Amino acid sequence: MRIIFLSILFKLFSFGLMAQAGNANQPLIDAVAQFNSGNDPKALVATFEKLVPTTSGSNAWIPSYYLALLNASLSIKNKNLADPYADKAIYWANLSIAASPNDENYCALSMAKISKMAVNPFLRWVTYEKSIYAALKVAKNANPLNPRIYILEGSLTLNLPSLFGGGCDKAKPMLTKARELLDKQNPQILLPTWGKQRLEEFKQGCSF
Repeated sequence: MRIIFLSILFKLFSFGLMAQAGNANQPLIDAVAQFNSGNDPKALVATFEKLVPTTSGSNAWIPSYYLALLNASLSIKNKNLADPYADKAIYWANLSIAASPNDENYCALSMAKISKMAVNPFLRWVTYEKSIYAALKVAKNANPLNPRIYILEGSLTLNLPSLFGGGCDKAKPMLTKARELLDKQNPQILLPTWGKQRLEEFKQGCSF
């Protein structure tokens, strides 16, 4: 009887801890859901910045990761503020890597460097090419099944002049692989799932 009673107490205690963990993560869960829904990037930047000092443990890297993506996106969309946003993207990507050097964070760093290069591709490609691909190489070594690696590789190849080994035909295998890996991916509440919309955009100019 005593063993049964202790077992019941243990289960109740475990359920209580899980509920507390869920409540603690709820603001982060809500923010990631808003990111996945395509909510206003500027508003989301403020939301994730508030979460940075309050998120710890295994999730500590997540707010910085999304801040890197958001600032990279804002850099591409705002020509007048492209450089400052790109610098912020690089800052947040490095902060996220410091918290957890995983494949997603190195994808974010590569994207941040792409946004910095994209301010003036003709003048900056030589400067940023190595660091862009170096981050993707680290990501691929960590997890070759991450579809976002091939989305970024495919995007770079697609926009690179054919004279330098780019173009649609060269990009197709990467984009196809990204699509296949995305189709197999099991969505998780906090972890990155983005990519399908980007692939649909690429299809408009390069069928794969």
